[in-house]
Order: sequence, then C-alpha cells, then structure tokens
Amino acid sequence: MPRSVPIPSYRLHKPSGQAVVTIRTATGERRDVYLGLYNSPESRAEYGRVVSEVASGAVVAGLVSRPLEPTVDQILLAFWRHAEQHYRRPDGTPTQEISEYRQAFRILQALYGHTLAKDFGPTALKAVRAEMVKKRWARTLVNRRIGRVRRAFKWAASEQLVPVSTHHALGTVGGLQRGRSESPEMEPIQPVEWEHVVATLPFLRPHVAAMIQVQWLTGMRPGEVCSIRPCDIDTSAAVWVYRPPYSKMSYQGRQRVIAIGPRAQAVLRAFAPKNPSDFYFSPVASVERFHAERVANRKTPKYASHMKRNATKRVREGERKPAARYTNKSYGYAIRRAVARANWARIEAAVELEFHIPEWAPNQLRHSHGTAVRHRYDLESAQAVLGHERMSTTEIYAEKNLSLALKVASEMG
Repeated sequence: MPRSVPIPSYRLHKPSGQAVVTIRTATGERRDVYLGLYNSPESRAEYGRVVSEVASGAVVAGLVSRPLEPTVDQILLAFWRHAEQHYRRPDGTPTQEISEYRQAFRILQALYGHTLAKDFGPTALKAVRAEMVKKRWARTLVNRRIGRVRRAFKWAASEQLVPVSTHHALGTVGGLQRGRSESPEMEPIQPVEWEHVVATLPFLRPHVAAMIQVQWLTGMRPGEVCSIRPCDIDTSAAVWVYRPPYSKMSYQGRQRVIAIGPRAQAVLRAFAPKNPSDFYFSPVASVERFHAERVANRKTPKYASHMKRNATKRVREGERKPAARYTNKSYGYAIRRAVARANWARIEAAVELEFHIPEWAPNQLRHSHGTAVRHRYDLESAQAVLGHERMSTTEIYAEKNLSLALKVASEMG
C-alpha cells in the first residue's frame, strides 16, 4: 500500500499576519507558501487549493516562488528606515519630522498593522482619521498627520512595495474642513504679557530665565535660543548677527539671520561658555551652577565626615544625566512648572492677587516681539526681524494692537 502524503497545516505567520502553509518540493526542499490574510475566506480557499495540488502531486512551480506581500507594519518599518536617513541635518541629528511621523503612525499600526498594505484603502484611512479626531487632536494637526501617512504609502509605491493604485486611492481622501468635523480648531497663539513673564522669572533657573530674556529681546524661535553658540555669532559689529547652522527652512537653501542688540548681548555675555562651540544655555552648566551656589550659600562649615561622604557619593544607576542643551520640550516644561510654582507661592503667601498668571509657552515670546516691532515700526520691519518670507505669516505673529485702531479712529473717525 503506497504511503499517504501528509496534509500540511494552515498556520499564522505572526510577523506579517498572513496565513502560511509549508510544503515539500519534488527535490524534498521545504518551502513556505503565503496564502493571504490569516483566517480570511480567501486564504482558506487558497489553502484548500494548495492542499489539493500537494495531494495530487501536481504542485505548480510558480506556487512556491510567489513574493510575500508586505503588511502595513512592514511598509512602515521600511519607510522608517528611509526617514531616519532622509530627515537628518548635515551633522547627522534627526529633524523634528521623525517625531511627527512617529506620532502619525501609532494609530495606524494599532488598527491596521497586520493588514496587507495593498488592501489599506480610503475607508481604512478614514478610520485612522476618526481615531485621531476622538483624541481631540486639532483639525489642522489631524490633516498633517494623515498627510504623512499618505506620504509613507507614496514612498512605498515608488519603491514598488505597494501598487501605485493604492497610493492614488488614499489621495482621494480629502482633509477635514473648518466647521465640518468634530475635531477642534487650533487656537491662535497669542502674545504673552510682560508682567506675566516678570512674575514667572524668579521661579526659574538662571539659564532658563536668561533664555526667556534673549527670546523676548530678539524674537528668536524656541529652538534657536536653545541651540545658540558663540561660534554661530558674528560679534564684529555693534549689533551681533546670529546665523543658526540649521533652521526650519534650511532645506530650501534659505539662511536665517538674527540681529542681537546690546541688551540681549549683555544677557549672553553672562552665560558665555569657555568653548565657543558649546551652548550658551546648557542643563549641564545649569546644574553645576546650582550646586556651586548651594556650596557658596552654605551656613555651617564642612566637617571631615561631610567631605568623606561627598567623596564616596556615586550617581545612582540609571539616573538621568543633564543634557548638553535644552530642547523645545524641556524649555517649555521648565516654564510651565515655573508658572505653577509662581501661582502656588502667591496663594501660600496670602497676598492680594492682582492677577493669576496664565500658562504660557516659549513661542508666545516670539509673538510678543513681533507685535512690539510692528507697533513701533511697521509690518516690513517685523517681517525682517521674524525671518518670514511672506507678509501674511508676519500678520499671524504680529497681533494688531488695539491702541493703534483707537488712535486712528480718534483722529480720522
């Protein structure tokens, strides 16, 4: 009696989410055949066909050489490797785009990571968008992140990882329109009042307080004040010129130029590092300064036991060390924490509160500077200071001052 051919089992290929069956070729070699989405009717039907061919001994040669169709997870992984190389500054550090793509992909992976990339269509993209809306993300933020998802599939199509039709189909999904979705509108950034800044300064480390003053006086972006170094500043004239090595428009070949006047110069001089290539405002230097001030303000003398204990102190394993420079995130967090401490201190002191300090962020300092320049000079001057290419962008930053409207009305109306 001839030996029966064993029936290969229907299994899940976990990395791809596909169904797979392993067969033996005529030469005895084991080959995996991918059948489609696991537990789908199509993959079950394909499995039945493969088993029938194996049982009859008539396995088609092309059956075992079909390429594996990538899943959404695999497409995103391939794109991520591309993005890590593409979205980099000349010094090799990643740009902010990397973080934006990470946020855009999280919901997509959670919902459709195991779906075949070629099957990810407009309906699925709308489902991802609906989850973003549920998180109460602003409408413009949702549109930007959906755009990044489409960009990833466009890249995949260019690499022949998905059919071009898949990319074109995703392009039919329009963006959310103002007033026609449940997604909230992003509130326009308002200037911060100087009295609120002054009330916050005493609750900040000297380095962060100095960063705020420099930003207020120059209109720098938060990232520009975080990364300022002596080697990037031309100090040959009365007004210094700061040229950040990288800016948000560097990829277009535009050079950002920031003028630094005498008042901002005085602030920078107090924090000038010994090495011109070091940052003016460094968390490492801030911590060192803090400890030095504690030692200088110590009331009781250091005894031998204190010296011995300090000499044997070791940093706890895994303790986070201060970074070489502040980031937009750490800079903003320091300000938020200082505002909370300032308000709490006023409550504890039981003083007559003239005002509650509202929460404010570093980019509001830039708006305040733009508004002040426009109020004192004109829109063109504000455009030059803020480094905007278009007047319309400057108008967003430089809030029209009510006092100007009142003056015009009193003289001409």
